[in-house]
Amino acid sequence: MVSILKDIPIENIKIVPCRVNGPRGIVKSFLVSGDDRLILVDTGFSDADADIIMNAIKDMDHRHEDLKLCILTHRHGDHTGGLKKLKKTLKFQVMAHELDMPAIQKTTGYDVEHVVRGGERLPDCGGINVLHTPGHTAGHISLHLPRIKTLIAGDAIVSAGEHLVVSPAYLSSDPETANQSVRRLIEMNLDLERLLVGHGDDVYEGAKSNLSRIFAGPRE
Repeated sequence: MVSILKDIPIENIKIVPCRVNGPRGIVKSFLVSGDDRLILVDTGFSDADADIIMNAIKDMDHRHEDLKLCILTHRHGDHTGGLKKLKKTLKFQVMAHELDMPAIQKTTGYDVEHVVRGGERLPDCGGINVLHTPGHTAGHISLHLPRIKTLIAGDAIVSAGEHLVVSPAYLSSDPETANQSVRRLIEMNLDLERLLVGHGDDVYEGAKSNLSRIFAGPRE
């Protein structure tokens, strides 16, 4: 596990720590250098986070015009709240799951142009697989980038100290389904080195092993 405040390079990905989000701490966005475009995953929860993201784009030596797609892992405001200002300033399209799309469109006032169900594959970075991981919300999605052995888990998984855990029950619309989604991720036996989460510290090596221990109970 590595602190979210450390800027450790990851191939094709820049982690963008946004502002402190109440008792849950910092919420993160991710910028993915795709094939001839920049992809944003989640937007933080405010206009201030949109500013942080736009500055991060410049830090990557990209132009704001390079941002072509924003993927929202789910409908919660701490992941969609920066969308309004970003949309007013930049030109890009939005992708989200069909079950969270209505709430996203209602709260942000912007259309979701690309609606997914899970199972889609984007061509960027050798392929980005869209995984439906419901439970935290009905339309929660995670992103698997197999070429760089990385999973962007959104809020399906969070870190608690030195351990990965399923998103807490009190924050999830369906805690049992949230557990089932993570069990499915484990059963997929993904070849992972890195696991990036919306809240808490990220795993930079040995992510597959860390993921498999989520339901194993406390370690000796």
